[in-house]
Amino acid sequence: LIGTLQKVNTGNHIGGEMESTIVRAHVRSTNLRRYLNRQDSPPLIQTLKKLFNKSFSSTSKQLAVDHHVQTPSIESYECAHYTYNNVNYSRSQTHLGNSLVLFYSSVIESKAVAGSIEKIEIYRGQPFFHIRRQEPLPPSRYDPFRRYPWFFAEAYSSKMSNSPLERIPAFWIVSHAARFNFSNERAVIVNLSR
Repeated sequence: LIGTLQKVNTGNHIGGEMESTIVRAHVRSTNLRRYLNRQDSPPLIQTLKKLFNKSFSSTSKQLAVDHHVQTPSIESYECAHYTYNNVNYSRSQTHLGNSLVLFYSSVIESKAVAGSIEKIEIYRGQPFFHIRRQEPLPPSRYDPFRRYPWFFAEAYSSKMSNSPLERIPAFWIVSHAARFNFSNERAVIVNLSR
């Protein structure tokens, strides 16, 4: 810092804008470093210290990290994406295509139903998806795909259900699905299972 200040052309005028900016930045960084290195700092500050060290690595160990500090445990939190068994799932607000799934709504269910992931919750380290079902096709509507059981497509209503979201564990998801809305308020759902 002293060398940098000595090289600045001041025209024999001490206390210019550049000098004061450099000194203020140095004082602020020193105060932050001192605060982060305090032994009696809260656990959150200790966690931030770890993040600073990972983000802004330095050759001199300015922020000494105690490895015994644990990050605060969070029992439940939400996320926008989650990868489960090498498949990326997203909530519908983030990426509609990655939110469309076929899933079993209960253990005794024998047929997978279509839905869209509205919320992804990690509870005690386990992923849970909050899914809004696709409305089934009304009996009065014709399903042109019923004649082809080997073709993994089924007609549904193009509307989503107004019922409450279903909270299911990640292992109840069968696969992603593709949805295409076509005539007479119908949508075709295609199983994208690998």
